[in-house]
Amino acid sequence: MSYQVNVPPSAASISSSSSVSDEEDDRLSDWASSLGEARQTKSLFDETVLPTPEAALEHDANIWDFRLNETCQKLGLDMFGRIRLINLIRNAGLTKDQIDALSPTDQLFKDDNLLKPVIHDDPLLQYDPDDSWSDDEDIPQPPQSNAGPSQTQPSSTENSRVAQLEAELEQARKDLASMRTLISKTVGVEDDEEDAQSPAETSKQVEVKGKGKAVERDDDTHYFHSYEENDIHEIMLKDTVRTVSYARFLLSNSQIFKDAIVMDVGCGTGILSMLAAKAGAKHVYAIEASGLAVKARENIRKNGFADVITVIQGKVEDIQLPVKHVDVIVSEWMGYMLLYESMLDSVLVARDRFLAPGGLMAPSQTRLVISAITGERTWKERISFWPSVYGFDLSEMQGPAFEEGLTEVVDKEEVVTTEAVVRDINSHTATIKSLDFHSTFTLRSTSSSEVEIKAFLTHFDTFFSPISGEASHIPLEEDVEILPFGDDEYEKPVKPLDHSDDGVKVSFTTGPRGKYTHWKQVVFLLRKPIVLKSNQQIIGRFFCKKSPTNSRELDVEIHYRVAEGGNGDVGEGAYDVQCYKVK
Repeated sequence: MSYQVNVPPSAASISSSSSVSDEEDDRLSDWASSLGEARQTKSLFDETVLPTPEAALEHDANIWDFRLNETCQKLGLDMFGRIRLINLIRNAGLTKDQIDALSPTDQLFKDDNLLKPVIHDDPLLQYDPDDSWSDDEDIPQPPQSNAGPSQTQPSSTENSRVAQLEAELEQARKDLASMRTLISKTVGVEDDEEDAQSPAETSKQVEVKGKGKAVERDDDTHYFHSYEENDIHEIMLKDTVRTVSYARFLLSNSQIFKDAIVMDVGCGTGILSMLAAKAGAKHVYAIEASGLAVKARENIRKNGFADVITVIQGKVEDIQLPVKHVDVIVSEWMGYMLLYESMLDSVLVARDRFLAPGGLMAPSQTRLVISAITGERTWKERISFWPSVYGFDLSEMQGPAFEEGLTEVVDKEEVVTTEAVVRDINSHTATIKSLDFHSTFTLRSTSSSEVEIKAFLTHFDTFFSPISGEASHIPLEEDVEILPFGDDEYEKPVKPLDHSDDGVKVSFTTGPRGKYTHWKQVVFLLRKPIVLKSNQQIIGRFFCKKSPTNSRELDVEIHYRVAEGGNGDVGEGAYDVQCYKVK
């Protein structure tokens, strides 16, 4: 954040005369020119750019009948409250009526997320309407008497001016102290004198050299920045399995979305928000923590949905809505191996904060599935490659392939066992704590002959139900529906499916049985391949939790052993164990 503090010049600099050389005058001219550009200010309500903050405020008053200073006074806002209000208007695109509906007790005016400028170096954030002092103002000089300077008595005018300057200096000091406190809170640096923090507070801290305590680890900045680039959104939008499935559910269940208030968590380009609006939503709140919110807002405006969709830039954990509840929460939160990136945590927070009783989550259910594969192609590319590279043995490089979950596309012919669900998540009832888990599994051979298994494989299935709560849950006996999807379906609008009185269910798989998706599958190579006979099975335990060093990553542990065909109970015996990181 950029800010200014007006501090009166020292006594030595207040004189009755001054001189500036030609060279200095040229420099001052250049400075004045650049200052003029820096003061150009965008209107709070349209795309007009005015030469100064004062002109922008006058424009908003004349065109939009909005007077920022009067509103700040009515709400009793201090400097930080004023900054929050400006950023809120720019971020959420509030109308004058929505602003008039705000009250001084709104939690928005305590939200530090709104202290981050929407427009870099926004002159309106630096503009102080109460600052009446300027360098150009003539400063009265005390009268000189024949007795000399030592006999000079200050005039009452000068006394008044000095008092005013002293008051401004004191206020500047207070503002500077407040800003330092804010920066300290935002950056996470604590003074040495602060009380010791609890283990919960220190769990996300890293040590820093030099004076001061630990700085809070930041698992979010890189994650959100990565979604500001076009490439990832192009890949996701061209994933027709993903996007068409969401579109079919939204457009085929108009009885749910007509006149509904909808929240889209992680709106990205705004595609799901616009689909919800097209399905009849009364209003959609599109939440996007990354800088892509600016492009999303423009996409929505260009498609004619600006009156129906409000884009709010910020984390769903921090933002406030102008409504108490929403009827539907839609989000494309799934990552590699379903839980990578931990975005589901934020969706569950949104559910607990904003979803109305009986409200709907879309998707309603997801399943994490494990199977075993021959892994021939992955083994050849990741392991067999290294021992002979241009005549050199580089096998020392094989290690990471056995320590990380590998994102690959696997042919369905490589799968040689049954599948097992290791986590079945209902979006209406799941908790953040439940996303760290362990589960048993049994994989039976589907081959008529002996096979060598070089890897385990995970994928996930996703379900959309028009029913909310526990009643939406699809039993394990009911398989995911695998439909055909064309590669070029993004070139035309998605058509709704045939309507049903009970609503339309939609589901898709990211596994090898279905069409390729951008999520692919995650392969876990085995240091000791398994030889599995046709009458045998693999029994094991699957452990998954957030990484203690980065909450967006996952730590996975697989315990497994071979057993003769039976009921699949995990009994006594020696298990092989292998640990991985999904990152």
